[in-house]
Amino acid sequence: MQYLNQYYKSSPLLTSLFTLIAALLLPIVVHLAPPVQGAPIGAILLPMFYVPLIALILLGKTPALAAAALSPALNFLISGNEQWSLMLLLTIELIVFTLSLAYLKHKLGNGWSVLPSILLAKVIGATGIFWLNFLPLTPVDYFSNSLYTGLPGIIILFILGFTVPGIGEKSGKN
Repeated sequence: MQYLNQYYKSSPLLTSLFTLIAALLLPIVVHLAPPVQGAPIGAILLPMFYVPLIALILLGKTPALAAAALSPALNFLISGNEQWSLMLLLTIELIVFTLSLAYLKHKLGNGWSVLPSILLAKVIGATGIFWLNFLPLTPVDYFSNSLYTGLPGIIILFILGFTVPGIGEKSGKN
């Protein structure tokens, strides 16, 4: 892990570019799977959140924020998705998630910071729906549906938070 940090410090632009590419490709690969009971597999597994989490733990805040801020728009451009309000909502949630993780990981550890960070991101997303009225859902419906549908992805994020060793950490410890 120390090697990745040293590589990032010696070539931050290239490392951030690789991080962004991973953040683009992972959701595309996940979305190749068919929907489950009408729900897109991306809404279930939350793949857009994995790379910012892993990048934050392994590389730091800058590549994680780059992935969080840019990958939704680039993903929507590549996929041809026309739901720009969903892209905006996802971008806001990813940025809030990443900033919250960056703040909380020093206080709670990588694993324990995942749950409050995803909850805060979803609360901010629901608040955005309320204020901007850009999705045909009520904020409460959006919040509860996104948590219920995304529970498998939240569990995966929680597990990743505990299993991806951070810089200077031993595997399994936060």
